[in-house]
Amino acid sequence: MRSHSNTPSLGQIAEAAQVSRAAVSMALRNHPRIPPATRQRIQKIATELGWRPNPLLAEAMSAIRAGQPPADRVTLAWVTTHPTRLGWRESPFFRRCHAGAEARANAAGYRLEHFWLGDAGGRGHRLGDILFARGITGVLIAPMPEPGTIDLPWHQITAATVAYTLVEPRLHRATDNHCSSARVAVAHLRAGGRRRIGLALSANYDRRVQGLWSAGYLWQAHEEGFADPALLHRPAELDEATFGRWLTSAQPDAIISTDDRVIKWLKNAGRRVPDDVAFASLDVTADDGSMAGIFQDATGIGACAIDVLAGQLLRHERGLPEKPRTVIVDARWVDGATAPKAPRREILLGEAGHQTSGNSSKLVAASPVSFD
Repeated sequence: MRSHSNTPSLGQIAEAAQVSRAAVSMALRNHPRIPPATRQRIQKIATELGWRPNPLLAEAMSAIRAGQPPADRVTLAWVTTHPTRLGWRESPFFRRCHAGAEARANAAGYRLEHFWLGDAGGRGHRLGDILFARGITGVLIAPMPEPGTIDLPWHQITAATVAYTLVEPRLHRATDNHCSSARVAVAHLRAGGRRRIGLALSANYDRRVQGLWSAGYLWQAHEEGFADPALLHRPAELDEATFGRWLTSAQPDAIISTDDRVIKWLKNAGRRVPDDVAFASLDVTADDGSMAGIFQDATGIGACAIDVLAGQLLRHERGLPEKPRTVIVDARWVDGATAPKAPRREILLGEAGHQTSGNSSKLVAASPVSFD
Protein backbone atom coordinates (compact mmCIF):
# COMPACT_ATOMS: atom_id res chain seq x y z
CA MET A 1 0.00 0.00 0.00
CA ARG A 2 1.35 3.36 -0.97
CA SER A 3 1.85 5.85 1.85
CA HIS A 4 1.02 9.54 1.51
CA SER A 5 2.03 10.53 5.07
CA ASN A 6 4.49 13.13 3.75
CA THR A 7 2.05 14.67 1.29
CA PRO A 8 0.93 18.16 2.37
CA SER A 9 -2.79 18.82 2.75
CA LEU A 10 -4.69 21.39 0.73
CA GLY A 11 -4.91 23.47 3.90
CA GLN A 12 -1.14 23.48 4.38
CA ILE A 13 -0.55 24.50 0.77
CA ALA A 14 -3.28 27.17 1.02
CA GLU A 15 -1.70 28.61 4.16
CA ALA A 16 1.76 28.75 2.57
CA ALA A 17 0.40 30.33 -0.62
CA GLN A 18 -2.02 32.61 1.28
CA VAL A 19 -4.98 31.55 -0.85
CA SER A 20 -8.11 29.50 -0.23
CA ARG A 21 -8.25 25.72 -0.24
CA ALA A 22 -10.54 25.91 -3.27
CA ALA A 23 -7.95 27.96 -5.13
CA VAL A 24 -5.28 25.35 -4.34
CA SER A 25 -7.53 22.54 -5.51
CA MET A 26 -8.25 24.29 -8.81
CA ALA A 27 -4.61 25.32 -9.33
CA LEU A 28 -3.39 21.75 -8.89
CA ARG A 29 -5.95 20.69 -11.50
CA ASN A 30 -4.90 23.50 -13.88
CA HIS A 31 -8.41 24.94 -13.75
CA PRO A 32 -8.75 27.91 -16.15
CA ARG A 33 -10.53 29.99 -13.47
CA ILE A 34 -7.16 30.44 -11.76
CA PRO A 35 -4.83 32.81 -13.69
CA PRO A 36 -1.75 31.05 -15.18
CA ALA A 37 0.73 33.02 -13.07
CA THR A 38 -1.19 32.18 -9.88
CA ARG A 39 -1.46 28.52 -10.87
CA GLN A 40 2.29 28.33 -11.42
CA ARG A 41 3.02 30.02 -8.08
CA ILE A 42 0.72 27.67 -6.15
CA GLN A 43 2.04 24.59 -7.96
CA LYS A 44 5.63 25.66 -7.20
CA ILE A 45 4.83 26.09 -3.50
CA ALA A 46 2.99 22.74 -3.45
CA THR A 47 5.95 20.96 -5.05
CA GLU A 48 8.38 22.53 -2.58
CA LEU A 49 6.18 21.26 0.27
CA GLY A 50 6.37 17.72 -1.13
CA TRP A 51 3.11 17.47 -3.09
CA ARG A 52 3.06 15.00 -5.97
CA PRO A 53 0.19 14.05 -8.31
CA ASN A 54 -1.65 10.96 -7.08
CA PRO A 55 -2.51 8.72 -10.05
CA LEU A 56 -4.84 6.66 -7.87
CA LEU A 57 -6.90 9.73 -7.03
CA ALA A 58 -6.77 11.04 -10.59
CA GLU A 59 -7.99 7.74 -11.99
CA ALA A 60 -10.61 7.42 -9.30
CA MET A 61 -12.04 10.83 -10.13
CA SER A 62 -11.86 10.07 -13.84
CA ALA A 63 -13.64 6.77 -13.27
CA ILE A 64 -16.32 8.42 -11.13
CA ARG A 65 -17.05 10.96 -13.88
CA ALA A 66 -17.27 8.10 -16.41
CA GLY A 67 -19.45 6.01 -14.13
CA GLN A 68 -16.79 3.30 -13.87
CA PRO A 69 -15.00 1.78 -10.86
CA PRO A 70 -11.42 2.98 -10.34
CA ALA A 71 -8.47 0.61 -10.79
CA ASP A 72 -4.97 0.55 -9.33
CA ARG A 73 -2.41 1.83 -11.84
CA VAL A 74 0.40 2.93 -9.51
CA THR A 75 3.13 0.66 -10.92
CA LEU A 76 3.98 0.81 -14.60
CA ALA A 77 6.04 -1.89 -16.33
CA TRP A 78 9.20 -1.17 -18.36
CA VAL A 79 9.41 -4.33 -20.48
CA THR A 80 12.71 -5.34 -22.10
CA THR A 81 13.38 -8.21 -24.52
CA HIS A 82 17.17 -8.45 -24.76
CA PRO A 83 18.93 -11.84 -24.53
CA THR A 84 20.06 -10.98 -21.00
CA ARG A 85 18.20 -9.21 -18.23
CA LEU A 86 20.39 -6.12 -18.21
CA GLY A 87 21.54 -6.24 -21.83
CA TRP A 88 19.53 -3.13 -22.63
CA ARG A 89 21.72 -1.10 -20.29
CA GLU A 90 24.68 -1.48 -22.66
CA SER A 91 23.12 1.17 -24.90
CA PRO A 92 23.50 4.80 -23.73
CA PHE A 93 20.34 5.68 -25.68
CA PHE A 94 18.31 2.97 -23.91
CA ARG A 95 19.66 4.03 -20.51
CA ARG A 96 18.74 7.67 -21.11
CA CYS A 97 15.28 6.64 -22.33
CA HIS A 98 14.71 4.68 -19.13
CA ALA A 99 15.99 7.54 -16.97
CA GLY A 100 13.59 9.96 -18.66
CA ALA A 101 10.67 7.54 -18.36
CA GLU A 102 11.42 6.84 -14.70
CA ALA A 103 11.74 10.51 -13.81
CA ARG A 104 8.48 11.40 -15.54
CA ALA A 105 6.68 8.46 -13.94
CA ASN A 106 7.91 9.49 -10.49
CA ALA A 107 6.90 13.11 -11.06
CA ALA A 108 3.41 11.95 -12.06
CA GLY A 109 3.03 9.79 -8.97
CA TYR A 110 3.69 6.42 -10.63
CA ARG A 111 6.50 3.94 -10.12
CA LEU A 112 8.30 2.39 -13.09
CA GLU A 113 9.44 -1.22 -12.56
CA HIS A 114 11.60 -3.26 -14.92
CA PHE A 115 10.27 -6.59 -16.23
CA TRP A 116 12.37 -8.81 -18.50
CA LEU A 117 10.69 -11.12 -21.00
CA GLY A 118 13.34 -13.72 -20.20
CA ASP A 119 11.98 -14.07 -16.66
CA ALA A 120 8.80 -15.39 -18.29
CA GLY A 121 10.72 -17.86 -20.44
CA GLY A 122 10.40 -15.56 -23.43
CA ARG A 123 6.63 -16.06 -23.49
CA GLY A 124 4.60 -12.89 -23.70
CA HIS A 125 1.41 -14.38 -22.29
CA ARG A 126 3.32 -15.72 -19.28
CA LEU A 127 4.69 -12.22 -18.68
CA GLY A 128 1.13 -10.94 -18.99
CA ASP A 129 0.08 -13.35 -16.21
CA ILE A 130 2.89 -12.03 -14.01
CA LEU A 131 1.84 -8.44 -14.59
CA PHE A 132 -1.84 -9.25 -14.06
CA ALA A 133 -1.05 -10.99 -10.75
CA ARG A 134 0.69 -7.80 -9.63
CA GLY A 135 -2.25 -5.64 -10.70
CA ILE A 136 -0.11 -3.92 -13.35
CA THR A 137 -1.85 -3.04 -16.58
CA GLY A 138 0.22 -0.04 -17.73
CA VAL A 139 3.07 -1.31 -19.92
CA LEU A 140 5.85 0.54 -21.71
CA ILE A 141 7.71 -1.61 -24.24
CA ALA A 142 11.37 -0.56 -24.27
CA PRO A 143 13.40 -0.42 -27.51
CA MET A 144 14.09 -3.99 -28.66
CA PRO A 145 17.52 -5.35 -29.72
CA GLU A 146 16.07 -6.19 -33.16
CA PRO A 147 12.79 -5.25 -34.85
CA GLY A 148 10.21 -7.84 -33.85
CA THR A 149 6.96 -8.65 -32.08
CA ILE A 150 5.72 -9.49 -28.59
CA ASP A 151 2.65 -11.59 -27.87
CA LEU A 152 1.19 -10.00 -24.74
CA PRO A 153 -2.50 -10.19 -23.72
CA TRP A 154 -3.07 -6.78 -25.25
CA HIS A 155 -6.80 -6.72 -24.55
CA GLN A 156 -6.05 -6.66 -20.79
CA ILE A 157 -3.44 -3.92 -20.76
CA THR A 158 -2.72 -0.34 -21.74
CA ALA A 159 0.56 -0.04 -23.62
CA ALA A 160 2.92 2.29 -25.46
CA THR A 161 6.43 1.85 -26.84
CA VAL A 162 9.66 3.69 -27.55
CA ALA A 163 11.04 3.96 -31.11
CA TYR A 164 10.09 1.69 -34.03
CA THR A 165 11.54 -1.70 -33.08
CA LEU A 166 8.20 -3.15 -31.99
CA VAL A 167 6.90 -3.98 -35.46
CA GLU A 168 3.67 -5.69 -34.40
CA PRO A 169 1.32 -4.86 -32.87
CA ARG A 170 1.26 -1.15 -33.61
CA LEU A 171 1.10 0.93 -30.44
CA HIS A 172 1.27 4.60 -29.61
CA ARG A 173 4.96 5.47 -29.50
CA ALA A 174 7.51 8.19 -28.81
CA THR A 175 10.63 8.43 -30.94
CA ASP A 176 13.37 10.63 -32.36
CA ASN A 177 12.80 12.76 -35.46
CA HIS A 178 15.24 10.59 -37.46
CA CYS A 179 14.53 12.13 -40.86
CA SER A 180 15.07 15.64 -39.53
CA SER A 181 18.21 14.52 -37.68
CA ALA A 182 19.83 13.25 -40.88
CA ARG A 183 18.90 16.44 -42.72
CA VAL A 184 20.40 18.57 -39.96
CA ALA A 185 23.66 16.56 -40.09
CA VAL A 186 23.95 17.11 -43.85
CA ALA A 187 23.17 20.81 -43.47
CA HIS A 188 25.84 21.35 -40.81
CA LEU A 189 28.53 19.52 -42.74
CA ARG A 190 27.60 21.45 -45.86
CA ALA A 191 27.78 24.75 -43.96
CA GLY A 192 31.20 23.66 -42.71
CA GLY A 193 32.50 23.59 -46.28
CA ARG A 194 32.14 19.89 -47.14
CA ARG A 195 30.87 19.08 -50.62
CA ARG A 196 30.96 15.29 -50.96
CA ILE A 197 29.02 14.14 -47.92
CA GLY A 198 28.55 10.39 -47.74
CA LEU A 199 26.30 8.19 -45.63
CA ALA A 200 27.80 4.94 -44.30
CA LEU A 201 24.99 3.11 -42.57
CA SER A 202 24.07 -0.50 -41.94
CA ALA A 203 20.84 -1.27 -43.78
CA ASN A 204 19.76 -3.48 -40.89
CA TYR A 205 20.32 -0.64 -38.45
CA ASP A 206 18.51 1.81 -40.73
CA ARG A 207 15.52 -0.55 -40.75
CA ARG A 208 15.27 -0.09 -36.97
CA VAL A 209 14.03 3.43 -37.74
CA GLN A 210 12.01 2.48 -40.85
CA GLY A 211 14.70 3.84 -43.17
CA LEU A 212 14.17 7.40 -41.98
CA TRP A 213 17.90 8.15 -41.57
CA SER A 214 18.70 7.33 -45.19
CA ALA A 215 15.51 9.08 -46.32
CA GLY A 216 16.50 12.29 -44.54
CA TYR A 217 20.03 12.11 -45.94
CA LEU A 218 18.80 11.64 -49.52
CA TRP A 219 16.21 14.40 -49.13
CA GLN A 220 18.73 16.97 -47.91
CA ALA A 221 21.40 15.87 -50.41
CA HIS A 222 18.90 16.47 -53.20
CA GLU A 223 17.98 19.91 -51.86
CA GLU A 224 21.65 20.82 -51.50
CA GLY A 225 22.31 19.76 -55.09
CA PHE A 226 24.96 17.10 -54.50
CA ALA A 227 22.85 13.90 -54.61
CA ASP A 228 25.09 11.10 -55.88
CA PRO A 229 24.26 7.37 -55.46
CA ALA A 230 27.98 6.67 -55.13
CA LEU A 231 28.03 8.55 -51.83
CA LEU A 232 25.50 6.19 -50.22
CA HIS A 233 27.13 3.14 -48.60
CA ARG A 234 24.34 1.00 -47.14
CA PRO A 235 25.30 -2.70 -46.96
CA ALA A 236 23.42 -5.08 -44.68
CA GLU A 237 26.19 -4.67 -42.10
CA LEU A 238 29.21 -2.38 -42.09
CA ASP A 239 32.69 -3.90 -42.18
CA GLU A 240 36.11 -2.35 -42.67
CA ALA A 241 36.99 -4.08 -45.95
CA THR A 242 33.88 -3.05 -47.90
CA PHE A 243 33.96 0.38 -46.27
CA GLY A 244 37.55 0.85 -47.44
CA ARG A 245 36.64 0.02 -51.04
CA TRP A 246 33.71 2.45 -50.94
CA LEU A 247 35.93 5.15 -49.42
CA THR A 248 38.47 4.80 -52.26
CA SER A 249 35.77 4.79 -54.92
CA ALA A 250 33.40 7.51 -53.64
CA GLN A 251 36.06 9.84 -52.16
CA PRO A 252 33.78 11.56 -49.63
CA ASP A 253 35.10 14.56 -47.71
CA ALA A 254 32.58 13.97 -44.89
CA ILE A 255 30.77 10.89 -43.63
CA ILE A 256 27.58 10.54 -41.63
CA SER A 257 27.06 7.28 -39.75
CA THR A 258 25.77 5.65 -36.58
CA ASP A 259 28.90 3.47 -36.27
CA ASP A 260 31.82 5.05 -34.40
CA ARG A 261 34.16 2.42 -35.84
CA VAL A 262 34.18 4.52 -39.01
CA ILE A 263 36.60 6.95 -37.33
CA LYS A 264 39.08 4.14 -36.72
CA TRP A 265 38.64 2.82 -40.26
CA LEU A 266 39.33 6.27 -41.68
CA LYS A 267 42.55 6.53 -39.70
CA ASN A 268 43.56 3.03 -40.79
CA ALA A 269 43.04 4.15 -44.40
CA GLY A 270 45.37 7.11 -43.87
CA ARG A 271 42.62 9.74 -43.69
CA ARG A 272 42.88 12.47 -41.08
CA VAL A 273 39.71 13.29 -39.16
CA PRO A 274 38.42 15.95 -39.67
CA ASP A 275 41.07 17.47 -41.98
CA ASP A 276 40.67 14.98 -44.82
CA VAL A 277 37.30 13.50 -43.96
CA ALA A 278 34.88 14.94 -41.40
CA PHE A 279 32.69 12.59 -39.38
CA ALA A 280 29.23 13.18 -37.88
CA SER A 281 27.35 10.61 -35.85
CA LEU A 282 23.57 10.27 -35.98
CA ASP A 283 23.68 9.01 -32.39
CA VAL A 284 26.22 10.94 -30.34
CA THR A 285 26.40 9.26 -26.94
CA ALA A 286 27.82 12.19 -24.96
CA ASP A 287 27.64 15.95 -25.46
CA ASP A 288 31.27 16.48 -24.41
CA GLY A 289 32.80 17.89 -27.60
CA SER A 290 34.62 14.69 -28.55
CA MET A 291 32.31 13.91 -31.46
CA ALA A 292 30.15 16.01 -33.75
CA GLY A 293 26.67 14.98 -34.73
CA ILE A 294 23.14 14.43 -33.53
CA PHE A 295 22.40 14.10 -29.82
CA GLN A 296 19.03 12.40 -29.57
CA ASP A 297 16.84 13.57 -26.71
CA ALA A 298 16.44 10.06 -25.33
CA THR A 299 15.47 11.41 -21.91
CA GLY A 300 12.69 13.45 -23.48
CA ILE A 301 11.57 10.49 -25.58
CA GLY A 302 11.24 8.31 -22.47
CA ALA A 303 9.30 11.05 -20.70
CA CYS A 304 6.95 11.49 -23.67
CA ALA A 305 6.31 7.74 -23.76
CA ILE A 306 5.17 7.89 -20.13
CA ASP A 307 2.93 10.85 -20.95
CA VAL A 308 1.34 8.83 -23.77
CA LEU A 309 0.86 5.80 -21.51
CA ALA A 310 -0.48 7.78 -18.53
CA GLY A 311 -2.95 9.60 -20.77
CA GLN A 312 -4.38 6.30 -21.98
CA LEU A 313 -4.68 5.04 -18.41
CA LEU A 314 -6.56 8.11 -17.28
CA ARG A 315 -8.92 7.78 -20.24
CA HIS A 316 -9.39 4.07 -19.44
CA GLU A 317 -8.19 2.99 -22.87
CA ARG A 318 -7.40 -0.72 -23.03
CA GLY A 319 -6.25 -2.96 -25.84
CA LEU A 320 -4.68 -2.02 -29.14
CA PRO A 321 -5.30 1.51 -30.43
CA GLU A 322 -7.46 1.89 -33.51
CA LYS A 323 -5.29 4.75 -34.76
CA PRO A 324 -1.75 4.52 -33.32
CA ARG A 325 -0.07 7.87 -32.79
CA THR A 326 3.62 8.71 -32.92
CA VAL A 327 5.09 11.51 -30.80
CA ILE A 328 8.24 12.80 -32.52
CA VAL A 329 10.92 14.47 -30.40
CA ASP A 330 13.51 16.68 -32.11
CA ALA A 331 17.19 16.02 -31.51
CA ARG A 332 19.91 18.68 -31.59
CA TRP A 333 23.22 19.09 -33.33
CA VAL A 334 26.35 19.19 -31.14
CA ASP A 335 29.70 20.50 -32.34
CA GLY A 336 32.65 18.21 -31.82
CA ALA A 337 36.26 17.45 -32.72
CA THR A 338 35.37 15.19 -35.66
CA ALA A 339 33.86 17.90 -37.91
CA PRO A 340 34.48 21.58 -38.61
CA LYS A 341 32.23 23.97 -36.76
CA ALA A 342 29.75 25.51 -39.18
CA PRO A 343 29.52 29.33 -39.22
CA ARG A 344 26.11 30.05 -37.78
CA ARG A 345 25.51 32.91 -40.22
CA GLU A 346 25.48 30.42 -43.08
CA ILE A 347 22.54 28.49 -41.66
CA LEU A 348 19.09 29.82 -42.42
CA LEU A 349 16.41 28.43 -40.20
CA GLY A 350 13.17 27.86 -42.06
CA GLU A 351 10.23 25.58 -42.48
CA ALA A 352 10.68 22.00 -43.61
CA GLY A 353 10.38 21.56 -47.32
CA HIS A 354 11.66 25.03 -48.24
CA GLN A 355 13.73 24.64 -51.41
CA THR A 356 17.28 25.95 -51.75
CA SER A 357 19.49 25.84 -54.80
CA GLY A 358 22.57 23.70 -54.84
CA ASN A 359 24.78 26.78 -55.02
CA SER A 360 23.14 28.55 -52.10
CA SER A 361 25.15 29.03 -48.91
CA LYS A 362 21.93 29.43 -46.95
CA LEU A 363 20.99 26.04 -45.59
CA VAL A 364 17.54 25.12 -44.39
CA ALA A 365 17.08 22.83 -41.43
CA ALA A 366 14.39 20.20 -41.37
CA SER A 367 13.26 21.69 -38.09
CA PRO A 368 14.39 24.94 -36.44
CA VAL A 369 14.25 23.20 -33.04
CA SER A 370 17.01 20.85 -34.15
CA PHE A 371 19.46 23.74 -34.23
CA ASP A 372 18.71 25.00 -30.72
